[in-house]
Amino acid sequence: MPVATTDGNEDSKSTSSTLVNGGEREPADQSAVRHGFDQDVFEDIIRFLYFSEKRHDTHAKALVARPPLQDWRLRERVKTVSGLLVICLNIGTDPPDVVKTNPCAKLECWVDPFLMIPQKSLETIGKHLHLQYENINSRTRFKLSLDPSVEETKKLCCQTRRNAKDERILFHYNGHGVPKPTTSGEIWVFNRNYTQYIPVSLFDLQSWLGAPVIYVWDCSSAGNIVNAFNRFAEQRENDARSTGHGQQQQQQQQQQQQQHQQQQQQPPPSPPNGHPHPNSSSSWRDCIQLAACGPTETLPMNPDLPADVFTSCLTTPIEMSLRWVIMRNPLLATNISMDMVSKLPGCAKERRTPLGELNWIFTAVTDTIAWCVLQDQPDLFKRLFRQDLMVASMFRNFLLADRIMRSYQCTPMSTPKLPETHDHPMWQAWDLAVDMCLFQLPQLLAPPPLETNNHGNNNSNSNNNNNNAQQQQQHQQQQQQQQQLHHQQAAYQPSTFFAEQLTAFEVWLQEGAVNPRIPEQLPIVLQVLLSQVHRLRALILLSRFLDLGPWAVNAALSVGIFPYVLKLLQSPAAELKPVLVFIWARILAVDRTCQNDLLKDHGYAYFINILTPNNAMLSIPHVSEHRAMSAFILSVFCTQFKLGQQACLRGNVISACLAHVKDPDPLLRQWVCLCLAQVWMHNSEAKAAAVAENGHEKLCVMLTDSVPEVRASAMYALGTFLGDLNKTEQIMNIEHNIAIASLVVMGDASAMVRKEFVIALSHIVHQAGPDKFLLAASQTIDEDQLPKKKKDRARSMAAMLADWRATMDANAPSSSTGSSSSATTSYDSVYAVIWKALLNLSVDPYPPVARAAAAVVDHINAMLLTMPTIGEYAASVVKDALHHQQLHPMDTSHADDLALSAASAAAPGTTASLPPSTFASRANSVRGAATPQPNAPVRPTTLTRSVSFASTLRNIYQFGAPSPAVDQAAPLSNAQARENDLHDHNDASAHDQHTLPLVSEFFDWSCEYFTEPQMRAAEVDEPGSVVYTQRKWRRNRNEKILMECNQTKQKAGTSRWDDQLISMFNETEATHLLFHQYEPHLVAADAYNYLVVWDWKTGTPLNVIHNHNPFQSRVTDMKFINEDDVAILLTGSDDGVVRLYKDYDQDKPTLVSSWRALKDMEKSQSRQSGLICEWHQGRGTLFTGGDARVIKVWDAQQELAVMDIATQATSCVTSLTSDQISGNILMAGFGDGVIGVYDRRLRASSALVQRWEEHQTWVTGIHLQRDGNRELISGGYGGDIKIWDIRESQSIRTIHAHTDAEMTSLAIHDHGQVIVSAGDDQVIKYWNIDGTPLSTLRPSTGFLSQRGSFTRALTFHPNLMVVAASSDDGYITLYGPST
Repeated sequence: MPVATTDGNEDSKSTSSTLVNGGEREPADQSAVRHGFDQDVFEDIIRFLYFSEKRHDTHAKALVARPPLQDWRLRERVKTVSGLLVICLNIGTDPPDVVKTNPCAKLECWVDPFLMIPQKSLETIGKHLHLQYENINSRTRFKLSLDPSVEETKKLCCQTRRNAKDERILFHYNGHGVPKPTTSGEIWVFNRNYTQYIPVSLFDLQSWLGAPVIYVWDCSSAGNIVNAFNRFAEQRENDARSTGHGQQQQQQQQQQQQQHQQQQQQPPPSPPNGHPHPNSSSSWRDCIQLAACGPTETLPMNPDLPADVFTSCLTTPIEMSLRWVIMRNPLLATNISMDMVSKLPGCAKERRTPLGELNWIFTAVTDTIAWCVLQDQPDLFKRLFRQDLMVASMFRNFLLADRIMRSYQCTPMSTPKLPETHDHPMWQAWDLAVDMCLFQLPQLLAPPPLETNNHGNNNSNSNNNNNNAQQQQQHQQQQQQQQQLHHQQAAYQPSTFFAEQLTAFEVWLQEGAVNPRIPEQLPIVLQVLLSQVHRLRALILLSRFLDLGPWAVNAALSVGIFPYVLKLLQSPAAELKPVLVFIWARILAVDRTCQNDLLKDHGYAYFINILTPNNAMLSIPHVSEHRAMSAFILSVFCTQFKLGQQACLRGNVISACLAHVKDPDPLLRQWVCLCLAQVWMHNSEAKAAAVAENGHEKLCVMLTDSVPEVRASAMYALGTFLGDLNKTEQIMNIEHNIAIASLVVMGDASAMVRKEFVIALSHIVHQAGPDKFLLAASQTIDEDQLPKKKKDRARSMAAMLADWRATMDANAPSSSTGSSSSATTSYDSVYAVIWKALLNLSVDPYPPVARAAAAVVDHINAMLLTMPTIGEYAASVVKDALHHQQLHPMDTSHADDLALSAASAAAPGTTASLPPSTFASRANSVRGAATPQPNAPVRPTTLTRSVSFASTLRNIYQFGAPSPAVDQAAPLSNAQARENDLHDHNDASAHDQHTLPLVSEFFDWSCEYFTEPQMRAAEVDEPGSVVYTQRKWRRNRNEKILMECNQTKQKAGTSRWDDQLISMFNETEATHLLFHQYEPHLVAADAYNYLVVWDWKTGTPLNVIHNHNPFQSRVTDMKFINEDDVAILLTGSDDGVVRLYKDYDQDKPTLVSSWRALKDMEKSQSRQSGLICEWHQGRGTLFTGGDARVIKVWDAQQELAVMDIATQATSCVTSLTSDQISGNILMAGFGDGVIGVYDRRLRASSALVQRWEEHQTWVTGIHLQRDGNRELISGGYGGDIKIWDIRESQSIRTIHAHTDAEMTSLAIHDHGQVIVSAGDDQVIKYWNIDGTPLSTLRPSTGFLSQRGSFTRALTFHPNLMVVAASSDDGYITLYGPST
């Protein structure tokens, strides 16, 4: 364990030589802020979170498992085409088993049977029942059977089934004049002379009527019928199954296989009654029953009720409901009579009249009740309330019958059985609507005021000239007209039911929409769409509901919303367009099976008109957003739908989309690209139309768009544009131009864009054929550098390859294209460029991109290696690589090629094995390490691909095995299914490498946008949500840490820093250290590309991450992004690659993004700095420099390089720092001691505004403080520390920290006036910024601290007064000021 000792002599010795010329250059005001920066504008509050968009969280990969889509469509509509109304009253004779009260209920179909002779009454009742059923469904043909006999009943049943064929029949049975049904399953009719009651077995009735049938049983003990019917149906099903099984066994024993098959094709035998047998045993389950009461119950005999109260509820629910309300409320009977109820004005089909409005409300209420109680049984709801108009009306009315009859101790029964609905809260809303209507009824029925006129005089004067009958007729007509006019002019107040229910729905959306619970008002919204008064409001609320997610869309479709919104596409109303577009976008995002529906009635034209640029759409707010949704709808309409593509092509969708490629709204730009892609995918005619309008050229321009999703969309569209065209010379030139123009995305920081580029190139490889790319691939053989001793053989092989290419060139025109022109492949040809691009992308730092490119490269390699000449050469390369590795195991002069060749020589079907010190062993050793391990294994060299030809030989012996670049992603796997692409080597692109072109998931991923909530605030902005609460807690914690910093920073520049806080053993020497501002995290990077995350307060290792650098590469810088919230760890390597890790402190960190942030890196001198980074959180800017001539400025939001600042220096960048307020001023230290100050607001070539050359050697570090005086401090390898002001041409102070040693590390605190430095003299020194030495430490190690340790890295905590130092013995020690 290292021990820090204080050297007093060192302090005194350095005191006299500390200040060189500080006294002359010191400004007058010691507390003034340097550089002219205004501190008042500084806000240490994060405003944006970078690399936290959906494309980073999901890796632009579509959901593996889409949410289940309910089958909301009515696949089979069943119609009730015929009805048989059987009435058994035998008026005047009561059945023997029923004792009636006196007085007793007597009305049948609202007719008093005792006011006329029995036969006349029976006919009148039958006509009324017939009319009542026709009012429900006028298309059903009904037949009456009044007091029938058994023979008549059988005849009518069989005849009705023959006429109905396979459609549904309604069988209504009124048994008020016959005995109760028996428990054995018999109902009663009469004999021919009406002298006896004759039983009819339900078993026979089933045979006569077949299936499907809806039965209505209106009689006492009707439950006996239901139970017996179900029992007989089950018996028939069992008999059918057993009979079918026995017949099959008998046929197998007695007949041959051919005869058996013929007999199986014969129809089943018909029953003896001559009626065809039902199609299948399951047909009996399609029968529906509605019974008035239970098995032991008797119908109510209240004289105020009709005798057929059950039938009245089913056929005249409004009148029955009004009468029942009056009976329950005696106060209403004072001015409202029962006769007034039957005179309620209006028509049931006219919703503006009182009767029509009540009927409308009743439909909405009963539909809502059914929807609420059957949410767990959507198929049953669809069958009973949507499939058949007659069945739906009967079951809605049955809900009322269940409520009314339960109040009279009767329990109606049904098959299928429904949950209890009689006490549902929606009945209270219905009672209120009825009360409001009854309240107005006396006024509506009041006689019109008598108008004074001279009709009487005219009649008296013209008695001799006119007929009295004619005068009376005219007078009656005038009275009727006057009465109708009075009713129309009566002040009928429409019900507020729908407005109140919409308000309730709106309140639910505002307050109760957090949990995915379907509101009970949803079916009411469906009914409100029928009204023009409330339609717009209902649609707006419906759109807000659909915005909640796919579950809401499924609910709306299940309730039956689709036919209504489809019909509304024919409406020309401009105010409906925005909301209809939103609703349709939500529907199609969940269910794409609506293409035929849009095509059938030309509904797609509605969205083409919105997408087409015209002045009529300017009145719509947020028109670009609605056009983007229209483009999405049309893109889904065209997806794998040839007729949709043709319809859009006729509608000039291509022109409409191309007109919006420069729209300011990025969502519209994205979706016009995707819409174009879906329109011309596999459609030559559409591609030709796009070529005529230069569509491909306009999309190429969009490859540099500022939004990554737009760039990826343009790349996706160009990828679908390639291929499927007539291979003319013009078309090939267009494809080549697209390929060359697309090369710009290779420098894109977005992995999503680069992956789409690889997929687009796979289209070119697939369409061009093997010859072109075999020639291009063979050229890389000449570029491969073999060991010197093989030079002669290499020349001979190169000659053979040249002969082979010449032969391929001669055959190329005939094999690849139909063009007569010569198509030779040269080093500078398009195919060679594409091949080089694919090789580069196959070593992309982001694994999914590398894997996709490797699939294309390996496809070419597989064909290349089958060639005799190439195969022989490849084998020789592998043998040489293996032999060289065995003879010179430590020789790294050909590291890439040899390692890759060795990896290629692994056993078939296996990957190259690594030494024992793998990631797992490394993690375990660090987590359990408390003491040093002297025999710790050496870190392995990583086997990776290379752009050289050696990488193309990876699969000689193990073709199809995952590449090492893919293997490296395994430690970064994520548990989520959609992230498996980062570590699952068995995906389609990995194991099916012969399948070209590659398939993109970008369109499906983009469609998910319209399944996410857009109208309400994000969860992070919702008070009370988990994420909101976590962020609030972090903010409070951060404020406490900053307050602690303000309290302790004053003593940092005056205290001795010799208090050792904790020491942690890192197993290996940490070359870079990084503190988190607020979390107790310390990240240590070593020379073996491992990152160890420590909890520095407890000394516990939290996680180990392998950075997956190439061989002989190292981590050269680290930064934290989004430190105020959930931080992302950024690492920079000397190969120019930046990697970002989320959940870096967890067991399974996620690689958020990775790209090559610095290209064209060159070795300027013997020592290289690698990749140096500087992050500006406020502006989301990443500065990258190092072994390059430029400093690249990356915009994190755009994921693009927005500026290349010329360093104007001859050496590499060794350190970067920037102004953390505005981010415009950048300071860079160089390897030759030069310090440059750059202003990014100027042109890139002239951004250098200040240059200092006072350091003579390597600039160890440079830093601009965030707080205090904002001091700019730099340190050189020569041991000097300088304080600068960018307005001055010279330094204002110099501290000679290490006069006799080289300074290897330097750190400056952001808030305190303290500097720490370390040199190769094994001494750590602390200084005040004014040059005052604070303390000197000599870290030591070994037994009894006998040996001094070399300090490799130093870093201050950004806020707290803590400094971390790493030594060469593997220890990381934390120090603080003495108290």
